[in-house]
This record gives sequence, C-alpha cells and structure tokens, in this order.
Amino acid sequence: MKTLNTFKNKIISSITVLTVLFSLNSCETLELEILESPNALTPASSDIDFYLNAMQLNMGSFFNGVKDEGMQLTRMTHLYGPFYENAYATTQMSGPWNDAYSDIFTDFSNMVPRAEEKGWETHIGIAKFIKAYAMITLVDYLGDVPYSQAALGVENLNPGVDSGASIYDAALALIQEAKNHFSVPAQSPSNDLFYGGDRAKWTRATNTLELKLRLQRRNAADSNDAAAINSLISNAASGLIVSKAQDFQFKYGTLNASPDSRHPQFVDDYELAADVAYYMSNAYMAEFVAQKDVTDVRANYYFYRQDDDVSDNDDNEIPCGNERRPDHYSLSEIFCYIGYNDISPAESTSNGYWGRDHGDNDGIPPDGGLRTAAGLYPIGGQFDDGSFTATSGNQMGLKGAGIQPILLSSYTHFMIAEWNLVNGNTEVARQFLASGLAESFSKVTGFAAEMGNAAAVEFRSGASISETEFLGSLQANIDAYIDYVAGTGATSLWNTTNDKMGLLVQEYFLALFGNGVEAYNTFRRTDKPSDLQPLLKTVNNDMIQSFFYPRTEVDNNNQLNQKSDHLQKVFWDN
Repeated sequence: MKTLNTFKNKIISSITVLTVLFSLNSCETLELEILESPNALTPASSDIDFYLNAMQLNMGSFFNGVKDEGMQLTRMTHLYGPFYENAYATTQMSGPWNDAYSDIFTDFSNMVPRAEEKGWETHIGIAKFIKAYAMITLVDYLGDVPYSQAALGVENLNPGVDSGASIYDAALALIQEAKNHFSVPAQSPSNDLFYGGDRAKWTRATNTLELKLRLQRRNAADSNDAAAINSLISNAASGLIVSKAQDFQFKYGTLNASPDSRHPQFVDDYELAADVAYYMSNAYMAEFVAQKDVTDVRANYYFYRQDDDVSDNDDNEIPCGNERRPDHYSLSEIFCYIGYNDISPAESTSNGYWGRDHGDNDGIPPDGGLRTAAGLYPIGGQFDDGSFTATSGNQMGLKGAGIQPILLSSYTHFMIAEWNLVNGNTEVARQFLASGLAESFSKVTGFAAEMGNAAAVEFRSGASISETEFLGSLQANIDAYIDYVAGTGATSLWNTTNDKMGLLVQEYFLALFGNGVEAYNTFRRTDKPSDLQPLLKTVNNDMIQSFFYPRTEVDNNNQLNQKSDHLQKVFWDN
C-alpha cells in the first residue's frame, strides 16, 4: 500500500492532482447544486486513474471529518460541550457533506462511465465501495439525506431527502455490485492508495463493509440480514478482514511541505514544541491504566505523557485541582485527573495522564506542554517510554506517518462477537472477543514496524520504563490481559459479569482508538456501555442521536428542513 507521500511524488507534475491533494484540507462550503467544484477534477482535465485517486483521497478526508465527533461523544477524547445541545455548531458536518456530495459523488459520476467504456472493473468496484461507505456514514450521522436527486447539477438545484433505510438499501446494492466487479480480472489502478490493486483484499473489505451495514441495522428487522450475516461470518477466514495484513486504512506519509502528507492530528499536536492542541479523555485513559488489575500495554502506544505528575502543578495549569466533584458524579467516577482526591487534594496521586472530563469547557490554561498528547498509534506520534518530556516538534516518533483506521481486523472480530452474543451464542462470542483483543494488541504493538520504522518504539535516555522489561514482558502482559478479560477461567471478567454486552462494547471501544465512527454507531446500536462518564456540568445526559444538517445547505436548499433538535434518531436506532 502506497503512502500519500509516494502518490504525491508520482504525480507532482500534474497541477490537477495537486489541486485534489490541496482539497484534503479544504474547508470551503460547496452546495449540492454546484456544477463544478473549484477543487474537483473535470472530465477534460484528468483520466480515470486520477479520478480514482481523487476519490480515495477524499475518502480519507471524509473519514477524518467524522471520526472526531464520534470519539468525543463516546468519551474516547474530550468533548468541550458543556451541553449536548450546544456542543456543535450547525456547520459541524459541512466538511464531510462537501467531501461526499461535491467530491466523491461527483467524481464517481464522471469516472464510472469512462471506466465502463474501457472495462476497468477494479476501478469501478473501488469507486462503488467508496461511494457506499460515504452514503452509509452520512445516514449514520445525519439520518435522512439527499441521495437520488443529489449531484444532478442544473437538473435539480433543490434535491429532496431520501429515507435513511432506502439509502442503506442503495448502498448495499453498490456493495454487491462492487464484489462482482472485483471478481473480474481487469486493468489495475496505476496507484491504488489502499490495496495496491489487490482485488482479493478489496473483496474482503467489501464483504466487511456489508457485514458492518447489515449489523448496523440489525434492530430495524430486515428479513434478509440474518441469513446474509451468518453467511458472511461462516466464510470469514476467506472473505472478511480478519488479520492486520488485510486492514482497510488510509495511510499518511511524513512530508511536511505543501501539500502536507502527515496525519492531521500529528500536525495539531506535534508541529510546535510543547503545544499540544487537544485534550485526551480522563475517563478513557483511566480504562487503560486505572480500572483493571492487569497491564494494558496499548496505553504506551496510544498516549504520550509530557508530565509525570499532574498533582504537583498549580491552579493556573490544572484549575480543577482544588475543586469538589459535581453532585451527580459518583465517588468511583474519575474527576479532574486519574488519582485526584477531591476530598483531600493534598493526598492526590498521579501517573501523569493529563486530560479533561466529558463536557469540561473551562478556559484554556498554559498547559500545552503538560497535557497528554496522542501517541504513536494511530497518528504517527511518539511512543511513551516514561521520559515525561514535552513534545519537541515534528521530528518525533513516526513523524506523522499514521493512519485513519477505517475497517480493521479487530473490528471484524468484535462485530462477529456482538452478532453471536445477541443470538445467544455466548461461548462463540467470548472466543471472538478474545481474538478481537489479540488482533488489537498485534496491530498496536506492531504498528511502527508496519509503517516501516520499528525504531520509533524507542526508549530514550532518561526513560523511566526499562526497554528490556517492557519488551521482554510484552507478550506475557498481552496474554494476561486477554485471559483477564475473556479467558475461560471462572474469575475472568467475561465469566463474572452480568452485562456481557457492556463488557464486549467497552473492550471494543478500547480497540477503536482513532475511529469514532464505529464507536458512535455501536453505542447507539447497543446502548452500551451504560456507565460512560456523565457530562461535567449537567445531569442531563441526552446524547446526540444525530447531527444537524449543515446550515449553509439548509439555507440554499428549500427541500432541506433543519431538525428541531439533536435527539432525532436515525432509522436503525430503535
């Protein structure tokens, strides 16, 4: 699989494709009725491969535009809030909306007829996969949206909405067509950014997308889904993404010139020394380092601590450090930071994980060189070796060579576990929970090597973690964790909990770091976990069920009516 950097080097002579690359960071508002996006390819300016690369690049941009909201709402990262009704502006979904309608759908319409003329089946299959993914995700986040009348230009300047259920059906049709396209030997794309033209891997990804779609709407009672899911699962070894070598992920490079090929969050957290842009979630970090009696080594890859002790900083840097927890927070709830004792602050302890609570919208103190940053996985940042030094700039870790983890092997195992659990196959569900955990640990701990730089897992001078001890006990710690959570023993969490679905989804969330789409969908589909950290400043916990339509689209389309609130459910959420 080629990096974005490699792609850029191959086609730098094309001004058109450079324009497409620039569009990854474009924030312009582009309405559905626009005939030609200024950032889009046109039939006169490009060829089929360039159209395909544009769609793939916009796939990465689209996913990047929706993942953060899902992570924030499911407490994987910090949500400012402070309330759900004002957590996001009505322009929040403008970027993904434009990526889908103005770029992906338009390039699809321009490319596919030309590819059909040449018989380039693989190109057509990839285009249908990408379009289907975008369609599904628009419904998941927004509900009913324009589809059948969208992207028609002057034929319809005010497209009406289609039901979410009908769009899912249309996406499923594209998925099934895509599989047929991949079954035919054909011209390979000149620069497939995901699978290098490997039709077998594309087929696995397409089957996995079908599994995701059918599982997502399992509560909507489609009569054909159960048999189709069982068929997909029965052929998982040969037909689904089941190992990390088959993962569907958008891969970044290390180029920090214009256009920037690095992971966007790496740029935010590492471009300037000691200037981390975002907060991690206290509750999410605690799940890795404070809530179990076993070591979860993924913490060293997910998070990078700049400070060793939150408790020894003053009130200007950690304002909640002398405050009492709100009345609706139980005594067992993480508050302020891991180890904080709000009854006797002087007795607080800390292991350096510096984040914020859900919905904490307090002002920003001078803590850019103290708060915990995103680490090596998946953004290509720094491995946490316990050195506790501030980020020193953009040469740290993998230097931004990260990924957008869209459909990974661990996700497949967790989806299969969920399906078996809801159908009463408890032991099979346990087995797939265990294998899902194994895939997650393998992906995360082997990530630097996968990206071609195993040395990025470095133990620097001054590290408080012993390289010999950490690496020497790595597999033993992984095995112990899996056994503790999903083992056959009588004392495993699986065999002692009364809420197996809650445990399964919680562990899925821990494997989903970097993918808020699946976390947000799974939470609404299962209503689990039931003990997520409450909003800090209100007892009202009415979760956002879907997002508002982009304001500019509502203003310019008289067939698109804004929702009354954020509680409007999508069709499968019942």
